[in-house]
Amino acid sequence: MIPRLDISFPLRRQWRYWFGAPYEAQPHEYLLNHARSGIVLALRATLPQGGRVGVVVYNCHTVANAVVEAGCTPVFVDIDEDLHIAINTIPAELDAIVVTNLFGIHNDIDAIRAKCPPAVIIVDNAHGYGLPPEGDFTVYSINQGKFPALGEGGLLKANSLESERVRALEKIYASLPSYRFVAQVKLFFSMLIKAIAYSRCMYWLTMKLKKSAKVEVHEVVTMKKMAKGVRRLYKAWLPNAEAEIAKQKRNAEKIDGAFYGDNAFMAIVKCEDPSALQKQYAARGIETATHFLHAIDWAREFGYQAGQCPTAEYMTRHLLMIPTYCKISK
Repeated sequence: MIPRLDISFPLRRQWRYWFGAPYEAQPHEYLLNHARSGIVLALRATLPQGGRVGVVVYNCHTVANAVVEAGCTPVFVDIDEDLHIAINTIPAELDAIVVTNLFGIHNDIDAIRAKCPPAVIIVDNAHGYGLPPEGDFTVYSINQGKFPALGEGGLLKANSLESERVRALEKIYASLPSYRFVAQVKLFFSMLIKAIAYSRCMYWLTMKLKKSAKVEVHEVVTMKKMAKGVRRLYKAWLPNAEAEIAKQKRNAEKIDGAFYGDNAFMAIVKCEDPSALQKQYAARGIETATHFLHAIDWAREFGYQAGQCPTAEYMTRHLLMIPTYCKISK
């Protein structure tokens, strides 16, 4: 079975993890352990007293959790059938909004800015590597299972900030701990074990065990600077970024009825019966998933009320995600 997510850690990456040249941060760029850490950092720097923060309800629970960890209150907004934010559902009185480009599908940031001009805009590109920085902040993820699937890492880019906010951001970032050598060794082996667990020969057992695992919706976000080993992997991967994006797009084009974002992180198919389509792909040895299937249940733990976002509630039951990092045949 081809796993839906790419969580590989081949020998050449293991070598580079220890011995490659590390990536160095660019001006107003902050290297972190997760994209969620970037959201927390951006909110703490700009809303130190807390505030109301718009969050797309069809999303990973880590986004709403990051808002809460920053001392703010999530306010849920809906999506349209093409997975853009439904701008008409955005309240005008928000202090900030996290704009998630789901699966790399780009949102109209200018239109969102016009709807709530005073709000701080944090663009969440955890699925959208390759999309340009926009809004006041942009966060990216390079975690295993994302694109690029490199390791425990995220990037925060500050795009247009007042000097006071920049100083606050720099102060918080400077106080974050770095990975010590022992922590980097632990991270190396955790990445290796995860890669083995998600390999084709072990995948059936991993999925069987994972189904019984409980998702912790409320988590303490441990913020760190990016591990040096992950910075080395990122530096080595960067020259191949455009070729990898092009490859994923070619694979996505072969999937009937699919739509996808600029980097084709996953191909998305709308269907009345996702389980039937899943069986068809499983017969071809390809694992698929109804991504964010539990998004509404997760959102309820942060105050979401049933019926607030009807399109998202519908879409959670009618979308199927198909991998694009592997070659798809007709």
